[in-house]
Amino acid sequence: MPIPLIIGGIAVAAGIMGVKKGIDAKNDMAEAKEVNETAKAMAREAEEFIVMAKDKTKGAIEVLGQEKIRILSTSVNDFVVYFEKIKNINLKDSDGIEELKNFNPLGEEFKQLKAASYEAKQVAANGLTAIGSGALLAYGTYSAVMSGLGGLIVTATTGTALGTLSGAAAVNATLAWLGGGALATGGFGMMGGMMVLGGIVAGPALAIGGALFASQAKKALQDSYGNYDKAKAFKGQAKSIGVALKAIFTRAGQLTELLQQLDGYFVAYIAKMAATINLKGTDWQQYSLSEQQDIYKCVQLAQTIKMVLDTALLRQDGELEEATVRVLENGNKYLQKINQV
Repeated sequence: MPIPLIIGGIAVAAGIMGVKKGIDAKNDMAEAKEVNETAKAMAREAEEFIVMAKDKTKGAIEVLGQEKIRILSTSVNDFVVYFEKIKNINLKDSDGIEELKNFNPLGEEFKQLKAASYEAKQVAANGLTAIGSGALLAYGTYSAVMSGLGGLIVTATTGTALGTLSGAAAVNATLAWLGGGALATGGFGMMGGMMVLGGIVAGPALAIGGALFASQAKKALQDSYGNYDKAKAFKGQAKSIGVALKAIFTRAGQLTELLQQLDGYFVAYIAKMAATINLKGTDWQQYSLSEQQDIYKCVQLAQTIKMVLDTALLRQDGELEEATVRVLENGNKYLQKINQV
């Protein structure tokens, strides 16, 4: 066969192969683009879900924090003012409640409640709406009585950043993240760096041309499936994060509701105690048995509210504090008991 014909045949075959590679590369690029878009949409949806869950949870903790500050600066403050006026007080005959026997103006429990009330009044000096988000998150998350939290916040101003708190109010990773700070290791660590959509690799910009295009197109396709796997993993992580945040959101709401219900009775019994003092004076011995029993109930309510205020919402590792379950159970049992009176 003449050499020109052989060369011509090779050229045709090469041309056909080149066309096939070009078609394959074009198909690969089209598929890569489609898979990348799917991956980005999946990741974006997961991110939006997390942001929504985060905002709702943050809001619920802030509401709880505001309720704690409100009760401490109003009802608890009124209770402290009237209760410490009573002289010769004797709670030892109180309806079998052992815990009441040592509750008096000179006792440690009362002093803690008084200090927390004073600090809360300072925090709320310019009104509840003026309190910064960081302060509300801290109050909603940590013990509001025993931690000395109010003093820390007053020192740092009501707009304090969570990161400026220290000691018992040291910020855990979950709370820092909810407050807008960095996500540290140990709190929702399953998120890693996947929160940033920059982790999704963009398809390379390619010049159309022969084998180079085919090679780059194949790589782009491989990258796109890598992106899809990342986005799928992120979606699964977002679901886990959503479950954790929902649990925190729910528990914060339950504690807020419990405090509001307890406070409704507390306000009524404080009013009765104030009326007794105004009518009979400050000597416990001058009160009737009925009046003394009303004061017993007022003290029981103060202690039950203090129990809720004392209990942190989250542990340092960012998980829900298990003690909140017992607090809710005990608080609701007390509500059932007082409802029967």
